[in-house]
Amino acid sequence: MRPALKTVPLLLAAVVLLLAQDPLWKTKPMSRWNQNDANAVLTFSPWSERVTPQWVRDLSPDERRMGGDLQADQGKGVGLDGLIGIFDPDREAAAVARAHAKPDPGTFLVRWESARPVRVAELQSPDPEVPAVDSDAYYAIVVYDIPTPKAWVEHVLRGVAFLKRYQKKDLKPARVMIQRKDDGTATLTYLFPRSVEISKRDGDVVFQAQIGRLVITRIFDTHEMQLAGQLEL
Repeated sequence: MRPALKTVPLLLAAVVLLLAQDPLWKTKPMSRWNQNDANAVLTFSPWSERVTPQWVRDLSPDERRMGGDLQADQGKGVGLDGLIGIFDPDREAAAVARAHAKPDPGTFLVRWESARPVRVAELQSPDPEVPAVDSDAYYAIVVYDIPTPKAWVEHVLRGVAFLKRYQKKDLKPARVMIQRKDDGTATLTYLFPRSVEISKRDGDVVFQAQIGRLVITRIFDTHEMQLAGQLEL
């Protein structure tokens, strides 16, 4: 048993070393990327990641009544436990929590589409659903296949999205392109003007957008979004 036990720390050390190494695509020129490199850049990299959105907070009955909903109550589905809450506050609280419970929204791919590494990777792994963007004029961030109510047209989406940088004015999108699908989802392309410079000194750049009742937040790290010392946006 003793020789076998000695190998365990060695194996753990090897795994830690492997995880600490840069991904293969980062050690090659972009011209030498293969299909695996391209897929890694497009699915999990400083430019691409699946994000779990947050639900927008429900308004309280008082807030809904102040907004003109005179029929506001504790919410649908409160049931008998909620009605007898004056006798048992714990049962009332549990009933209200059940009434306002939200399903798991799932995850959605958020990608800084205009970045040169992403565009190069897409040449290796073509996808007809990838939106065409003017990478010279805009920073483009795409949220793929997210439920999007029909009432949420461009000006609505544009009004509740921004890029946030430390101690700088929020950058609002100039346009939002919507590619709708029959299943009620859409691919949304947020176009931010390149006339506003984003630099390495900005550090974290926070993209946030509300889409229906969901809020997507993705933090992009400009220190990680570099190849050969050049910021790729």
